Amino acid sequence: MKRRHRRDYSKTLKIAGIAVCIIIGIAVGVVWFYRDGLPPTSELRNFTLRSGSEVYDRNGKMIHLFAFEKRKLVSLRELPPHLVDALIVAEDKNFYKHYGVDILGNVRAIVIDIVRWDFSQGASTITQQMARNMFLTLDKRISRKIKEILLSFRIEREFTKEEILEIYFNKIFWGGQIHGVETAALYYFGKHAKDLTLPESATLIGMIQRPNYFDPIKHPDRALARRNLILERMKKVKKLDEEEYLAAIKTPLRNAGSSYRQYASDYFIEHIRLYLERKYGTERLFEGGLRIYTTLDQDLSVYADSVMNQYLTEVEGRHNYANKYASVSPNAFDINTKYLQGGLVLMENKTGYVRALIGGRNFTHSKFNRMTQAKRQPGSSIKPVFYTAAIEKGYTPATVINDAPISLTGGDGKPWSPQNYTKKYYGFSRMRTAITHSYNLWAVKAAIDLGLDVLSDAFMRFGIKRRVTDYSAALGSYEVTPITLISGYTTFPNGGYRVSPVFITKVEDINGKVLERGYTTKTQVTDSGVAYIMTSMLQSVTSSGTGAAARNNYHWQVAGKTGTSSDHRDAWFIGFNPKFTLGIWNGFDSNATVSSSAVCAPIWGRIMTKCIRLDNKGKLPAADDPRFTFSVPDGVVSRKINSSTGFLSNGEGMDEYFLEDNIPPAMSDTLRFNFYPTRWGYNDAQELD
Repeated sequence: MKRRHRRDYSKTLKIAGIAVCIIIGIAVGVVWFYRDGLPPTSELRNFTLRSGSEVYDRNGKMIHLFAFEKRKLVSLRELPPHLVDALIVAEDKNFYKHYGVDILGNVRAIVIDIVRWDFSQGASTITQQMARNMFLTLDKRISRKIKEILLSFRIEREFTKEEILEIYFNKIFWGGQIHGVETAALYYFGKHAKDLTLPESATLIGMIQRPNYFDPIKHPDRALARRNLILERMKKVKKLDEEEYLAAIKTPLRNAGSSYRQYASDYFIEHIRLYLERKYGTERLFEGGLRIYTTLDQDLSVYADSVMNQYLTEVEGRHNYANKYASVSPNAFDINTKYLQGGLVLMENKTGYVRALIGGRNFTHSKFNRMTQAKRQPGSSIKPVFYTAAIEKGYTPATVINDAPISLTGGDGKPWSPQNYTKKYYGFSRMRTAITHSYNLWAVKAAIDLGLDVLSDAFMRFGIKRRVTDYSAALGSYEVTPITLISGYTTFPNGGYRVSPVFITKVEDINGKVLERGYTTKTQVTDSGVAYIMTSMLQSVTSSGTGAAARNNYHWQVAGKTGTSSDHRDAWFIGFNPKFTLGIWNGFDSNATVSSSAVCAPIWGRIMTKCIRLDNKGKLPAADDPRFTFSVPDGVVSRKINSSTGFLSNGEGMDEYFLEDNIPPAMSDTLRFNFYPTRWGYNDAQELD
């Protein structure tokens, strides 16, 4: 009996030995078969060299990352310990004990895969996940699993555990285009990874297996439950004590609506992307690790976008528009927007730095930038351009023209009889009165007096590269890119010098070498005296004229002009103080009619006040602060005039500004009004060809 038992035992050993040999042989064969087909791990050594280009706002806040995979690299030593602990607990509790592979776990997974024939089992270590994500496909074949295991062993031989963790944290996918823990922290919580709290760290780690499913913004309930499960596991393995655990699970789930999600900066970013990609190429921009410092004020842009959208929603609510913004899904992508649109540009007068650029109500809906790419009719907001030329030709704010009907031949050869917005006529009116209340007949007659060549020259000097061929241009019938006209207005607060918009202050390469700097470009349009007289008249527009609503919630000096194009297709207000110029536009992409009440001036004051507050470190300066007070230049004098006739008075009447070499005469014995130097006297022609 004993001998039989010995024989049986010996037989079992032989069979086991043969089986082990077979298994070893198979394993060796598998290794030999797949070893030459494994990708080199050298890519991991060079991983830190591939980085997207970072975009910063004027305050040094990172607002965007140009990258094929949105990733901002971070070192392991910068990460909080609880973030690392959460990862180990959630993804690979034996990380520091194994050599890349959890043998038992993987054998179990492979056996189950074979039995079920669905190849869905996990059991991947952190090292395996890294091997799969960086070098392999995501297919569920046995061959891929074997390669993953072999690669993991190789990675563990060539890299330390700390190096593996650092690469993993910088590589892992967190939904959308978000890769790497630093970018994920900025995206979901608006902070750097080093500043993540324990609950925030657990939330991010909880997303790794199913980023979209556990997205804390889209699915907060799921994310909260997953976060708390991670925290519970951390307590179980004594990475948290009871007090830390209770405090963490009681913390509400919060997200920052991160700067990456703000439509307010998207139009600005897209504008500079087009420029940078043309100059540096796509590969260098998206993988070259550039650092791009911009003029954008992110906080101001977010505020301005909110105010503009709120206002346009109110306008939609007052009128029976067929299509409204609220009826369109926020996630609708690249659509033909039929709702009321809007945009704005805010610039520094001295530098041309663009503090805010909003090209539409929703970048996801439409990437078309209505401030830089659209051409719109400016309506009466064009009048300061050729009124500047009129002052240069001898006009003064006291010059009188008869605001009365006129007929002439339009550019299309057809009769044209322009009208005032109110359909009324105001008779003999001074230039200041005409621009304050935007009289159209006055403007057309002044344009005729100046001539088409003078108008064309004025357009060119203000940056509008368009030759004027008919006098309807005086009423803004010629299309212009909004940012061009808005930057043209900087001429007035800058003493006659127009500044071009500047979006980027500096670009550095990955080593910190400066590749380019943004420079202020100034172009002289007129002299300081003419610029001030125009400014003074445009102040009247905002104090008692069509732009008075701009003073809502605004307490400093302001000058500007409203504009409404033909058939109310466009509404404008461009206003400025000594430091900033802000232009706002709204209309339909289809050129449909905008309600006459959809003016832009009411929100101008709110946005500009916010700009002043931010520029002044959160405080509002006094109303008489010299920084926000227009100063009278040399060569400009003040005199008393008769408000009815425009002639100098005998010491009574209203104050008016003049170039010191162009002061009107005293009361005339022969004329009742100060017509000079215009052709339009008492018997002005009513019909012109």
